[in-house]
This record gives sequence, C-alpha cells and structure tokens, in this order.
Amino acid sequence: MIPPGARALEKGRAAGYLGALRAGLEALAPNADYVPLREALATVDVLHPKVIGSLADPAEVDERSGLPSLSWVFRASGALGAAEPVPAEDLARAMRLDPAIGERMAARSRLADRRSAPLLPTSRLRGAVRRRGATTDFVLTFDRMTPDGLWMRMRVDLTGPAGWEDRGPVRLNPDGSVDLHEGLSHLMGRHLLTAIGALCLQLQDGTGALVTRLSRGVVGPFWFPGQRLPEGVPAGLARGLVLHGSREILGREVATSADQDPLHRMLGEREERLPPEMGLTRERRFAATTGLHGEIQRWAQRHGCAVTVAPLLPG
Repeated sequence: MIPPGARALEKGRAAGYLGALRAGLEALAPNADYVPLREALATVDVLHPKVIGSLADPAEVDERSGLPSLSWVFRASGALGAAEPVPAEDLARAMRLDPAIGERMAARSRLADRRSAPLLPTSRLRGAVRRRGATTDFVLTFDRMTPDGLWMRMRVDLTGPAGWEDRGPVRLNPDGSVDLHEGLSHLMGRHLLTAIGALCLQLQDGTGALVTRLSRGVVGPFWFPGQRLPEGVPAGLARGLVLHGSREILGREVATSADQDPLHRMLGEREERLPPEMGLTRERRFAATTGLHGEIQRWAQRHGCAVTVAPLLPG
C-alpha cells in the first residue's frame, strides 16, 4: 500500500531516477551547513535495485519533494539492519531451487557489505565543543528528514561564559565529548519550519546561551519529468532534472541581509523580525540538466535573484 503523499515509480524507473539524484547531489557538493554528502550518497546507493533488489519495494518518491519517500527509506534501513552475508554455496543452492528466494538472499548479502556506510538519519542531534576559555563555544547539528521528504540540517553556533556548560542542556564531558538534553531535540523538531529569527530566540531561551550563527540547509526538492511543480514556476522546468539546495544563514557576521532565493521570493512570504545585531541571507543553488540553465536563470532574475546552476549529468 502506498502511503499518503507518496507515489510509486513506474517499474524499471528506480535505477534511472536514483542515478540522476546521485549525479545532482555530487553536482551540488553541499558543505557543512547541509546533511553530509557521504550519508546522502550512501542512502541513494542502498536504494538502488542492483544493491537492494526487491527488499524495499515499492520504490516511491514523495509527491511534494520528489526525493525518496520516508517509507521507502525506512524499508531500506530495516533491510540493511537485518542484512547478513550468505555463503556462496548456500546462495548457489538457493538459486537452483528457487531463483526468487535466491535473489532476495543475494540482496541481503550485498547489503551486508554496506552496513559500515552510515545512511541519512531520520532525526539526529549532535554537538561538539569548539573553544574553551573566557567563553565556551559549541556547535550543534540537527539532521532531519522532514515530513514532506526534504533533507534538512540546522546548524547552531552557541557561546556562553565559562562554566555554563556545567549547568545547562549542553554538557561538556571531561573527555571532550558532549551530552545534549533530549529536550533540545524535541525543541528543534517542533521548530523545523519556524521563521529563523524566532527559532534563534527559542534556542537562546532553551539553552541559556547566545546564538552567534544559525543556518538551515535543505536538499530538495528534486524536479523531474512527471513531478508536479509549485504554482508559478515555469512549466518548462518540468522538461528535465533540477535538484535544489537552499540555505538561510542568520548570523552576527552577516553585515548585509539579502534574499537570493527565487522560490521564497515567489511565494511572497513576509519578512521576519531579526534579533538585534544579526543579519540574514538566503540562497538557492541548483543542479540541472544543461538545457534548463537559461530558464532557471531567467526565472530567478524575474524575482530579483542571482543564482548558481551546476550541470547535472546523469550517468
């Protein structure tokens, strides 16, 4: 049964779809403000029929984001966790007796070889200390697959007076590791889509520290032929492949606020109030098949934005 918000790929299309998505990820080359590229590629690779066979079927995409549906990723993650190597003689015997069962055993064995490659988490909060001295500074990263299928990372730089790390929700251990109160994960999960200025204030209240920089990087949506585009986006962009990478950065080092995100500008969202002494920048980058570059640039220019478009060359 296909869950609401997802649709099955036509039989035989999964390999081509995943190859195009992989090429788009490599073209975008996301930095540390986005989910880790290594994990994103490992997730795409595990879903490929040549690796997982039919163990995670049906192959589904999210209707809104165009990325692999959460249910498809969940099934693949479950199959990976249960994978185990199969001796060659057992596999050969199964292939002779029942090729269908043999193929499933072969897929489990292939997955076992990939268990050391971490996949994208559905939700993960991590912290690291950056500096100890007159202040104690931490960086938190919250990686999440959003309900509409996007791959999001919030990155938070925190600073507080020496000693605050001994009494707040961010604790520094003697070995240099960091413990985070589970309430922080709930807080960030509740405010996935909260306006970034308000999110900053929520985090300062929740941690008792000063946020010096806050970023929200998103991989997706992925537009391809047959994928529904938002109203107002040029219909011609449905002729090829377009993977988005968007980012907003709120920080004390941002001297001049600027919005270079044509999708955000097109939606006409109201500008938000920012915390004092902080600026906000928004940007959206694209990886797209060559024939769409000009159309993307013209669409962005109509909304007063300058964007970068990298070539997406599916293998």
